[in-house]
Amino acid sequence: MTEEENYNKINAIKWIGIITMTIDHIGYYLYPDLIWLRIIGRIAFPCFLYTTIQGTKNTSNFKRYFFQLIGTGILTIPISFYSGTMFNILFTLALVALSIKDKRFFVLTLILSYFCEYGIYGFLLGWAIYCMVFIHKPLGVVLFLALHVFVWPSVQIFACLTIFLLLIDTYIGTKKIPKLFGYLYYPLHQLILLAIKFSL
Repeated sequence: MTEEENYNKINAIKWIGIITMTIDHIGYYLYPDLIWLRIIGRIAFPCFLYTTIQGTKNTSNFKRYFFQLIGTGILTIPISFYSGTMFNILFTLALVALSIKDKRFFVLTLILSYFCEYGIYGFLLGWAIYCMVFIHKPLGVVLFLALHVFVWPSVQIFACLTIFLLLIDTYIGTKKIPKLFGYLYYPLHQLILLAIKFSL
């Protein structure tokens, strides 16, 4: 895959992650009985793991990248607390990023992931994707699929569908997502959905 093709893939998967996350949260906040919205939303988390791993490998300033994840996570804690999770997905992504950047932190970040959204499953899923992309694709695929045995019969099993998106090597170019938008969209769209929920 050329550098341009890789860039197009990362950007496209970011958009897929944002769109499916939005659908998921519409289901969570506004239409909890429509399970198909939550099923579509299972695609989002692996997409964000993939883009975080790529960001970790490609950033020229990892400290800034890491603290942007943590900072956005802190900003979103009040919303996450309402949803029943203190340490949201941004903390999980930050732990995965740190463990990949410096393998010495693997055990510590694995333990800390237990207290974050998606827990140890989410952390190890990040490592399965990392293995699939940068170490050994067949082994990564096996690990990715095997992890979902442990979430059965939860709807999270549908996250397996994301593997097809991650394995495709050709993506049509999409408009670049502004960095600020990428970070602020997570808390802002949930605030909007909460406002709609309470106004109904």
